[in-house]
Amino acid sequence: MVVILLVYVDDLIIMGTESTLIFQLKQYLRDSSHMKDLGFLVYFLGLEITADSHGVFLSQHKYAQYLVAAIGLQDSTPLDTPTELNLKLHKEEGDLLSDPVTYCMLVCSLVYLTITNLDISYAAQ
Repeated sequence: MVVILLVYVDDLIIMGTESTLIFQLKQYLRDSSHMKDLGFLVYFLGLEITADSHGVFLSQHKYAQYLVAAIGLQDSTPLDTPTELNLKLHKEEGDLLSDPVTYCMLVCSLVYLTITNLDISYAAQ
């Protein structure tokens, strides 16, 4: 019998193999800390979670769509390689970014996205 309690700031995820123990833990937390049960986990930290008899599945499709829309590329055509091959960049050439904060947010978001999507890790890095 296993019960796992994941804590992230003020959010809790409870899962396990024994529903009675899960219920008891939720009851204890509800009584001692005024916890609110939001039901089955659907979306957490950019991850979409679905479960069935075959297991638990994670997806970041919604998060990826949000990033594409946030930078205005929802009508763009996908490319296998999003940059020119063998391109050499130099810090002395080109224009400065008009909004470096947005650029940093996008880079950090893409790094986070690659945590569970190794197939896009190469392109994002």
